[in-house]
Amino acid sequence: MKKSYFMRTFRLNGYLLLISVLLFVADFGFKLIGIFLQGQENGNMVKYNQFLNKYVVIVQHGLQQVLIVSILITLAIILPEVITRVLKDSVINIGKSIWLTSRIRKFLQMRATHEEEANVIFRYNKAVNKAIVDVRNDSVVFMVKLPNEFGIHGMISDNKDAMRDELANRLTEYSFSNIERAKSYLRLEGTRIR
Repeated sequence: MKKSYFMRTFRLNGYLLLISVLLFVADFGFKLIGIFLQGQENGNMVKYNQFLNKYVVIVQHGLQQVLIVSILITLAIILPEVITRVLKDSVINIGKSIWLTSRIRKFLQMRATHEEEANVIFRYNKAVNKAIVDVRNDSVVFMVKLPNEFGIHGMISDNKDAMRDELANRLTEYSFSNIERAKSYLRLEGTRIR
């Protein structure tokens, strides 16, 4: 059982993009603070404003540098997948994979109906949030990592048919095999119907 590059880097890319967005928001906030401090002309507070502005500018430059590094790391990780898709597949399939992964995760999530089962449902939802779909021109691979807990493992295994049906309904141009267990993963493969 071999994971594709897309599957191995999907979560990492999500975290890096989230960090980049948070850094951008923080940088924007510090820019606004700097503009506000420069606009203050109160005679008593001039030295205090200059002192604060100096450190706000230092923090802002540091945030900008970390943001640039974060974006460069994200691009360095995403670029090989994009190049591979351009040469051997379709770049549109990256978008399809991301969209289907989010839809399948949303489909598999449960809501607790009683307080007693809230913890079990939380652990189940945490496990199904590791599901991923990789769409290629000629094949589709769906994988979900099975947790070590027997109850959660059973809940995921009980939903095998629902997972297969959902993917088959969303990707009608593919023919899917049965879900198989490979080590600690459930794996579903589909091939394009010619």
